[in-house]
Amino acid sequence: MVLEQLDDGASRLLLVLCLPLVDGVFATLLVSGALETFSSVLSVAVTVFSGAGALAVLFSHSDSAEEARSMVRVVAPFLLGGAALVSLVAPVLEQVLVLSTMKQAAGLALLVIAAQMAGLRYSDRLSVPAVVVTGAFVSLQDPAALTYSLEYVVPGVGTAVVALATLYGASALADRSLELRYVRYGGGLVLSLIALSMFGFEVPSELSLGVLAASMLASLRQTTSYL
Repeated sequence: MVLEQLDDGASRLLLVLCLPLVDGVFATLLVSGALETFSSVLSVAVTVFSGAGALAVLFSHSDSAEEARSMVRVVAPFLLGGAALVSLVAPVLEQVLVLSTMKQAAGLALLVIAAQMAGLRYSDRLSVPAVVVTGAFVSLQDPAALTYSLEYVVPGVGTAVVALATLYGASALADRSLELRYVRYGGGLVLSLIALSMFGFEVPSELSLGVLAASMLASLRQTTSYL
């Protein structure tokens, strides 16, 4: 069974990957329109899901490229299933929440995550779930009637697929080949750009992808595969 393959490393990786699903961040991003384009899906997948934290766990709990890939394969069904479940629940949330308010809350949550990724002082004292829950509370509304749709399944599951593909590809690199702080800083900047767009600022989608690519290139110290 898949559950029996969840050793300590896979369990830790799954925990990191699923945090956005359980703390409300992913659902908030879906209903607030933050995953409407491929560039935004790519940015969120590589920063929120498979960022420096996930890479650190992957590298520190595997001794070979195949072992790292095996970890990704083990956690893949759980992340895909969780993303699909959140995507199916999201349309109901969309109808009971004022989206303009939730969009602001999502932007604020991303800024908190970005601050924590950058290691800013006192940022760890801020709670992302608290921001999301508070935003949901103040944006509650009484819908006239609830309808259901599958509109978020494709972007939701697609984001999880991109995140897993990123980790699978990164497993070919040794941990010493990546300077993870650049990945972390770059990811924080990308999330800040997405947050600004959710606050109403005009931010070109190409800018986020450019920052993301630059941070990944900067993180490559010496391309060395596992032996």
